Amino acid sequence: METLWYIILWTLLGIYILMEGYEFGSGMVYLLYAKTDAEKKKTLLSIRSIWDANEIWLVAFIGLAYFVFPEFFARINEAFGGLFYLLIFAYVLQLVIQNLILLFFESPYRKFLDWIYGIANFVIVFILGVFIANILRGNISGDMPVFSEKFSPFAARTGYIDWFSLLFVILFYILILMHGLGWLIHKNRDAFGRKLKFAVKRLAIISIPLVFVLVAAVYFIQKDSFRQFFLYPALFIFPILMISSLAGLVMIRTYSSENKGFLLATNLFIYFWSGFMILLYPYLIYFHKHHEGISIFNTEFHSLEEYYLQWWVIGIAAILIIYSILVFKYKKGQALQLGK
Repeated sequence: METLWYIILWTLLGIYILMEGYEFGSGMVYLLYAKTDAEKKKTLLSIRSIWDANEIWLVAFIGLAYFVFPEFFARINEAFGGLFYLLIFAYVLQLVIQNLILLFFESPYRKFLDWIYGIANFVIVFILGVFIANILRGNISGDMPVFSEKFSPFAARTGYIDWFSLLFVILFYILILMHGLGWLIHKNRDAFGRKLKFAVKRLAIISIPLVFVLVAAVYFIQKDSFRQFFLYPALFIFPILMISSLAGLVMIRTYSSENKGFLLATNLFIYFWSGFMILLYPYLIYFHKHHEGISIFNTEFHSLEEYYLQWWVIGIAAILIIYSILVFKYKKGQALQLGK
């Protein structure tokens, strides 16, 4: 039962990042690759066709952690409470600025709004990346400094931002950026979309060695995290598929269908997230300095009332999944063409 809750918990967060990743990645593309007014407007219009209620997946993740893994919830609330407030602020700012840009697109102040909007998306992805990196690295406490005193793998005391979290965030940035690029290529089947294929190819080439470096870093910090792969060799299919997706994205310019790049970028994140879940299992937070981590077996509640509450939560999660599929199906937009 604990394993089922573990899968549901991290799947909820994964769905949130997957669905919002289109928007966050496109927001970074807006700042980095959309150079003309026409390209910027196309980027914003492409984002507007995405369902805007993906926050429910994040709320479901937090609610499930609170009810099912209370010690895990208490620890992340203590350690990342302030970071989550910054995440909420950046997210609200991103939504407000996005609409202001469309409203005042011809305004002389739009370039300032462009920078605020792009930076807000970068901040959101950075916060999510730091959170995930620290969960995987472990050793989280409420009195941890923001920055490590020494950015060294051998530092006695680490901070939330250290060599490992920065390495993870760089790869996470690239994955989300390719996620957004894949969406925009899918929605803009014209010169703008073809231009973005160059960016995907370059990022995919950079990502391949970065993946291997990150795997080596995880092994250096948490050797035990690979035990599931060695116990069940079939699980190696996920990293293999991830590298295959990256190799496919390197060849994106050769595809006649824009959908293929979009699907490869989506699958890439799914395989990446699956690998993260396997590496972390059965822990919710690792502790790497000879301390026991918070696992699914030492944080779950056991009272009868709370047991039935678990099934209530899973019922709500099932409804959210069905609702998400139905709404996304009917709200997906058509491909945008230049001049429309």
